[in-house]
Amino acid sequence: MDVQGREVVAPWIKKYGVSFPVAVDTADVFGAAFGLKAIPVSFLVDEVGIIRLQGGGPSKEFLEQVEEVLREPVSAVRGQTRESATALSLDELRARASRHPSDAEARLALAQALERAGDYAAALAECDSAARLRPRDATIPFTHGLVLLRQGKTNAALAQFTIARDLDAGNWRIRKQIWALENPDKFYGAEGIDWGWQKEQIAREKQ
Repeated sequence: MDVQGREVVAPWIKKYGVSFPVAVDTADVFGAAFGLKAIPVSFLVDEVGIIRLQGGGPSKEFLEQVEEVLREPVSAVRGQTRESATALSLDELRARASRHPSDAEARLALAQALERAGDYAAALAECDSAARLRPRDATIPFTHGLVLLRQGKTNAALAQFTIARDLDAGNWRIRKQIWALENPDKFYGAEGIDWGWQKEQIAREKQ
């Protein structure tokens, strides 16, 4: 999952011969829905669509937990009820925001859908509305920044990401977007991500 766009992800998919689906989530819908504050993150979804495990990046402990779930009888898994995950259409999101004009969540969801549809001006307007309703929610300026980034407005996007970081200081996903924009050579250079630099940056910002 990446929020900076297909053009950033595609070279790495080709370089490493990735054969599995890669989601490009430019509106941060997934990150916002699951409250993600750091990456990488791992999820295990069972065959009826229920999230059974969530953890950090690949690890021996997480693999053991996965193996434990896999040992469950199939009948036990299929007997569970699957929650509906049907996404609302753009028209439905517009109608919901119209019915509940003071609902920041509805405004933010509409902004994310408008971003996906390429209607950036309307998406920014909804971000502004959501921010007025919920000024302390870091998700809103982060989404605002992503919409600006899709328009190539890097400096304006950085300003919004900085607001989001200051509202949610422990969110390393937000910090990494700032790092990537301010130091693209450390993320998108010929040698790939400079993990040593990133560790040093984490240590500096933790102080």
